[in-house]
Amino acid sequence: MKGENPTDTLDALVVMDPESENQENTFSKSSTTQLGDLASQPNEEKGESNLDLDPFQGIGGDSDINSETLSGTIGEIGSYELTFPQISDTPADFAINGAIQSVADKIYLNFAAELAEMINEGTPMGSSDLVGEGRIIFNNGYLLSVLFEGSTDWGGAASQQLWADSIMVDLSNGQVLTSENLFQLEISTDWKELLAEKSYDLLIERLGSEMIWNEGLLPTGENFNNMLVTQPGLLIIFDQYQVAAGVAGTPTVIIPWVEIAAIINPQSRIGELVIAGGSLEIN
Repeated sequence: MKGENPTDTLDALVVMDPESENQENTFSKSSTTQLGDLASQPNEEKGESNLDLDPFQGIGGDSDINSETLSGTIGEIGSYELTFPQISDTPADFAINGAIQSVADKIYLNFAAELAEMINEGTPMGSSDLVGEGRIIFNNGYLLSVLFEGSTDWGGAASQQLWADSIMVDLSNGQVLTSENLFQLEISTDWKELLAEKSYDLLIERLGSEMIWNEGLLPTGENFNNMLVTQPGLLIIFDQYQVAAGVAGTPTVIIPWVEIAAIINPQSRIGELVIAGGSLEIN
């Protein structure tokens, strides 16, 4: 689904009455904006504000950013609106934009699949609404970090579900960068254990020890699969209810680079950007 409108997959995911199968899907583009215009602080309704995340730090390059929206309805049972950035004037615009849009596609398709499951199980429900936004929080001309945040109001549910997703892209070729591109995987210090330890300390500092759930901080790849490079350090985003009660939203921590420099792989593409290339200073 990378870079494509997910309209064609909707019928395969959502089974509805012929009378209610009135589905619309739109894909629109707004006017071109500069990067700083998209770097507003997250709304409190989307969870805990990233108080230590300055989106203007580390921004570089002269690329223009377009804001695009994936929106529509799924019969009478759901609506969705996902806004996300698209970049221009890079060597790999098509691949980069396809990678970013693929996150919006995934979020939409998961929403549609959940609705289909509810219908197949006969769950009584009203109309459900998905809203979210992807925004660039780091761009040094070589590496792009995009954070998606939003909420889902499920029909018939008493509470709002908050969610977050992320993607890092190499601006030279559109490659999606993962933890395997960031850490040294064959050293004595396991990167997951170090991230778990640092995250635990930062979460206690922010939320208090009585709020933290240890199970969501176990050093597994699944618990630490949502991370982004930023200027001050490695941003880690946790799902709602993963490490704390739902009132905490989608908690985040930023681990300073100096505290995890030992596990960064300088030979990897992202390691070159972070350390060897001097994009981020670790001293």
